[in-house]
Amino acid sequence: INAEYMGAQAGHVLVEKSNNHPMWKNSKKADDETSLRLVFALKQQNLQALEQKVWAVSTPGSPEYGKYLTVYDIADMVAPSEQSVKKLIQWLESNGAVNIQTVITKDFVSANVKVSQASQMLSTSFCWFVHSRHSPTIRSCERQYSLPSEVASIVDFVGGVLHFPAIQAHPIIKRNLTEGVGIAPKGLRTKYGIPEGTYSTHANNTQCVTGFLDQWFSPSDLSVFLKTYSPDLEGQAIAKTVGPNTPSSPGTEANLDVQYVVGIGAKVTSWFWSNDKKDNNQEPWIEWLQDATNTATLPLVFSASYGEGEHTWTIEYVTRCNVELQKLAARGITVLAASGDNGAGCLNNKFEANWIAGSPYVTAVGGTDPSFGESAAGLSSGGFSNYFVRPAYQTTAVAQYLKQTGLPSSSLWNATGRGYPDVAAAAENVLICQYGLCGLGVAGTSCASPIFAGVVGLLNDVRLNAGKPQLGFLNPLLYQIAQQSDYPFNDITSGEGEGGCGSHGFPAKAGWDAVTGLGSPNYAKLAKAILAF
Repeated sequence: INAEYMGAQAGHVLVEKSNNHPMWKNSKKADDETSLRLVFALKQQNLQALEQKVWAVSTPGSPEYGKYLTVYDIADMVAPSEQSVKKLIQWLESNGAVNIQTVITKDFVSANVKVSQASQMLSTSFCWFVHSRHSPTIRSCERQYSLPSEVASIVDFVGGVLHFPAIQAHPIIKRNLTEGVGIAPKGLRTKYGIPEGTYSTHANNTQCVTGFLDQWFSPSDLSVFLKTYSPDLEGQAIAKTVGPNTPSSPGTEANLDVQYVVGIGAKVTSWFWSNDKKDNNQEPWIEWLQDATNTATLPLVFSASYGEGEHTWTIEYVTRCNVELQKLAARGITVLAASGDNGAGCLNNKFEANWIAGSPYVTAVGGTDPSFGESAAGLSSGGFSNYFVRPAYQTTAVAQYLKQTGLPSSSLWNATGRGYPDVAAAAENVLICQYGLCGLGVAGTSCASPIFAGVVGLLNDVRLNAGKPQLGFLNPLLYQIAQQSDYPFNDITSGEGEGGCGSHGFPAKAGWDAVTGLGSPNYAKLAKAILAF
């Protein structure tokens, strides 16, 4: 909080400030009568205890490994004081806010206000911003906002004011391909060592893909896909849809995600989770995390194929989102995220990490080219966060990589940052069906994330049927079993990610690397390793 914001009203202090986004352009002032949905992220309590619990339930060898919390346990731990909640709601009511709602954990309060009201409350004005790939959205014209000091002291940030919708990792449409040139579930199951006839059988096993930014899936395209490429799974379907879906306008991204999580995670109960998009000013991450923290029973695995450069998010925003990801980890929920499709990236003559893949509390999935064996896909994003320090679980693996030759100049990247991706899967020449036609080849780490999610779904089935809890937050486990003599991944040692800033990118090396992580899954070895804990 910065009390020196000169544009703020008397008694207001600056809460958050963001740079102009290069792809979103200010179009015009928003009408005073336009309704906005604001989400107030209240400061939480006992965050150190929450983080300790995450490591305790997620680290093999811990006495608490797998002893996950419920959302109500988490509410008891982190919920803001009743006084803080009451103070915020009274302030909202006094400013004419309506439809005020809280969540189970009491740490998000959302409300509808008119633009004219929001301008006074937040000491900022609102404009329509346009983007070549997205619907127009309303955000702060000044790219900053303030709150009365007594409210600012209890709030981390306000959603729907600064942050633009994430740029999804759009799959890159290649061309029409035949199976054998492109790859489909049968070939991927063979490549990753999943025995024929491996199906999920546990009733409580679930997996989910997210659909943000008007990305819908087509159930009929899924049916055609399974009939064409996985006839043994004919009849499988999305069992539950959270949020809206418009099957008549399917997106390549959503169809890809659904077809591969179902095609690889064979007979795991599968969900599709989309944003309600009730308002024109909500960014998808905070809406999804808010909904998740307000849902008692969640799917065990989430795959998200969306993200953007780390610099486009304020540190206040990503720090709070990390807490929300910790809450999911403490509940035993796996979150996988596509690492991105821009290699090392470049911003101000430095490599740029992507978020949410760069969060220490998600499992970032990089990309491989599955042709002729398996090598690093040039598009696969990877590197080192400029926001987050390297977590302890990857200290040894990353240290070994930093000793390798052939890395880009260390002046271009943060050698102490969280390294990503963590793992990888196929991201080139992946076959999907769209509008009833099959053979469309796509590329991108948005292929890799649902593929790896399907593998995790099958691994969860192994554990659940053995009377063990689901895998939960994967990273402490994955890096630990990678130190075993029987390496449980297909180690990718050839190829390199695309560079940036005039430099070559990060090369694939033995062990962990900053383009394919620990490697692609070796199902048989992973299924054996996960039963040891």
